[in-house]
Amino acid sequence: LYEAAVSHPEDALYQKQLEHLPRLCAQLLLDGFSLELLDGDSSNIPVKWLSSVFYELNTLVNPKNKIVVVTVWGVQSSRKSVMLNTMFGVQFAVSSGRCTRGAFMQLIKVAEECNTELNCDYIVVIDTEGLTSPEHDNELATFVAGLGDVTIVNTATENSTEMKDILQIIVHAFIRMKEMGKKHKCLFVHQNVADVSAYDSNMRDRKFLLEQLDEMTQAAANMENKFEFKKFIDVTNYDIEIGDHYIPELWHGNPPMAPVSIGYSESVYALKKHVVEIFRDLQRH
Repeated sequence: LYEAAVSHPEDALYQKQLEHLPRLCAQLLLDGFSLELLDGDSSNIPVKWLSSVFYELNTLVNPKNKIVVVTVWGVQSSRKSVMLNTMFGVQFAVSSGRCTRGAFMQLIKVAEECNTELNCDYIVVIDTEGLTSPEHDNELATFVAGLGDVTIVNTATENSTEMKDILQIIVHAFIRMKEMGKKHKCLFVHQNVADVSAYDSNMRDRKFLLEQLDEMTQAAANMENKFEFKKFIDVTNYDIEIGDHYIPELWHGNPPMAPVSIGYSESVYALKKHVVEIFRDLQRH
């Protein structure tokens, strides 16, 4: 409605009736509500609406605030939203059988005493729909990659074939960002892992994943005539020693009566600590 209204002359009744909405949305964003950045059904980005909301947001807070952006990608139903809610205390919509559509953001204010330590005043967390089809998801992945400082790739062990297709999409997005001068910090989160402490087995899996990523990077770079990119680390900041986190099953037992697993909470907390350490190391300009 807002996009249609602002296409009319400034003195039109349509504009006057809706001109208060961007400020209201900006206030809701500060209060912890989500803002839709991309419509998952139509692949539409409401540029005028978002511009107005962010303009109003800029008037409500200090315009010189520093922000860091955390984005998460993954296959459908890999509990990305649950993980973000647990990590940051946000409230992305989750329910049985529900999948995020499009891309949504939430704004988290950093306590003043932590601003210097974390090197930011606000954290923007972006949750995305599960990547499935290359035609639609190349657009989504490139859009989200352009926004993030830290990218979390959420995987589920039972979706290995589907995950390979998703990794190809992600590699293409990272190559495009590298061309623009951005090199993301990338973390991989492996969900539903039976034994998170099996270091040797997990390291073997990490090496195999990196080999796959290197092959995909070279193939994607050749497709886009960017022959200088040979390995995954050429297009993103990924450390095989510390760049992977293993998270056990969410529930301790069979839902709906099962409690949340303590191991899940502890593993997500360790991931959060790692992300916070990355914030400290980011060079803000």
